[in-house]
Amino acid sequence: MNGIARFLKKKWVLYTLLLTPILYLLLPQARSETEFQADPAKYLLEYIGLSATILFVIALMITPLRKVFPKSPIIKAFAFHRRQIGVSVFIYALLHLLIYFAYTGSWSGFVKDWEKLFILSGIIALILLLVLAVTSNNRSVRALGGKRWKRIHRLVYAIMFLLIYHQATQEKTGYQETAKIFAPLLILQAYRIGLYGKRSLDQRSNDKS
Repeated sequence: MNGIARFLKKKWVLYTLLLTPILYLLLPQARSETEFQADPAKYLLEYIGLSATILFVIALMITPLRKVFPKSPIIKAFAFHRRQIGVSVFIYALLHLLIYFAYTGSWSGFVKDWEKLFILSGIIALILLLVLAVTSNNRSVRALGGKRWKRIHRLVYAIMFLLIYHQATQEKTGYQETAKIFAPLLILQAYRIGLYGKRSLDQRSNDKS
């Protein structure tokens, strides 16, 4: 188990995993899919957006997994790369936006689409992801101070709700598929809150005794 954890800690392994969605597009079977052949631009738009969402869910699952499995070396290995995973979410989301801009065909058409709430939610989520990506380094932690830095990075929860809405209101994904994507994260977060509540009650009981 420790050997697997040491392997996962290697940066080249992390970058390979993060590039997997892009590498998949280079395979012939990916390009031979009916949806890709019918409209490659739309396929790439939806595929990259979904990849960004799944990476976001993975990144946000790391903290509750550490609380649930504090001694797991594999979870610790993923936690070691948490910032890089978070930055990769922004990169995929930005790529998603650039593909969408190309798909609309013009700046005026691109901006006009911001009137649609599901588009606007995606734009706001990307802006917040930019804030997190820019401050995902030790220099920002020192400059902002630990407490302020943590408050800023709690924006991930606002991003989570924006992405849930953004994905659920799209025809391609819909509510059911979005629920499947976010269910593991929401279950872990609920369990984490339950553990915190239980510990608080136990501590109060010990203080009274």
